[in-house]
Amino acid sequence: MHRHVSRVEGSETERKKMEEELSIVYDALNSSVSAVIITNLEGQIKYINSTFLKMFAYEEKMQILGENAAELFPTEKVTKFADVKAIIDKTKGETEEFTAQRKDGTRFPAEVSSSNVTDDAGNILGRMASFIDLTERNRAQKAVQESKRQIRALSSNLLEAEEKERKRIARDLHDIIGSSLTAIKYGMEKQIAEMSKNATTEGTSLAQLVSMIKDTIKETKRISRSLRPSVLDDLGILATISWSCREFQKIYTAIRIEKLIEIEESEVPESLKTVIYKLLQEALNNIAKHSRANHIRLGLTKTEKIIALSVEDNGRGFEPKVVFSDESYINGLGLASMKERTELFGGSFEIFTSKGKGTTIRASWPCG
Repeated sequence: MHRHVSRVEGSETERKKMEEELSIVYDALNSSVSAVIITNLEGQIKYINSTFLKMFAYEEKMQILGENAAELFPTEKVTKFADVKAIIDKTKGETEEFTAQRKDGTRFPAEVSSSNVTDDAGNILGRMASFIDLTERNRAQKAVQESKRQIRALSSNLLEAEEKERKRIARDLHDIIGSSLTAIKYGMEKQIAEMSKNATTEGTSLAQLVSMIKDTIKETKRISRSLRPSVLDDLGILATISWSCREFQKIYTAIRIEKLIEIEESEVPESLKTVIYKLLQEALNNIAKHSRANHIRLGLTKTEKIIALSVEDNGRGFEPKVVFSDESYINGLGLASMKERTELFGGSFEIFTSKGKGTTIRASWPCG
């Protein structure tokens, strides 16, 4: 009798302990920000937490308890619990995004994770799944993406406006100031020719002024070309690339440039022509200043999907981790502006380099 009483008391203690543990579990599930369901092996919903009611728009638990979990998904995607089981097996504790369905039929994106419910012996008794409503997150992501798109469009418009202004200034320098200086030079040369008959000192002074005017004309042309080369507007990007390479090699005679142009002028969008020229200009400038290279391989190519500009040198290269950690060095190389300019027009910018192995920059844009 005493043993029987002890066994009863022990069973009662174990029952209370189990109830306390279950209470803690249910409290935790009810306080979860995720909607939680537990089903049996046949897919009948046996438990839902309070978050589930709000997320799936049920007024009370009895409206969904005992129903099949397939009710929580659109019927054209999930028609039976086997489909739900496939979702559960797919997630296996990880998270996957699915479309869920509320009581009123409205749909929403949900992040679902799931697991098996087992007993102490490891036997599967049912399934547990949790849902997170992604509606607000997705809306916020779309808003961010739209903001980024608008910023890119604004930046692109600003660059185009800047380029138009540079074009106007370059044209004014060439057409107005350059023409005026040229007219003054010819007038003074004519005056010098007449004065030279008398060999006056005034003629010598005027000759010195003509020399200064010639230097000014030359400098004006240089500034005009640096703002925007007229060849870009007159003949296009392919002629501009050839002109840029010739101008570069006039100054840096020890550096040889090998060109690989596999694209027609008509295949390069107008919006990219200035971008390509600016990138090439910056790349050649970096090579001249920093690389110690004697050979450059320049490519402008087009495949079915990509237009790509590549500039490769055989110079000393650099350690990317070291350089990219130094913002001032990146800015000094113009890498940040090159990347930004490329991406503003929908492209991607890459650098391949290592110390002693040269450097390759590659900018590419989708096309077609």
